[in-house]
Amino acid sequence: MVGGLDIQYLWIAENYRKKNIGKKLMQIAEDEAIKRKCHMAYVDTFDFQAVNFYKKLGYEEYGHLSQFAHRHTRYYLSKQLGS
Repeated sequence: MVGGLDIQYLWIAENYRKKNIGKKLMQIAEDEAIKRKCHMAYVDTFDFQAVNFYKKLGYEEYGHLSQFAHRHTRYYLSKQLGS
């Protein structure tokens, strides 16, 4: 297998959150990545954004930067695909 799914932007409007739309979009993206022979997906996010969202989807933290911009923690997460 080659390549990886690089998730750069995923944003759901406030009135559409908690309706599984983000989860469905991620599943569509991961399914397409598997079709394209990607073996992993990876994303970075901040403590005030969606770190728990990605963890619920099976992403695991492989690193973080504390005090990013002197205020936040930036998390780096990945997930194996097609296993």
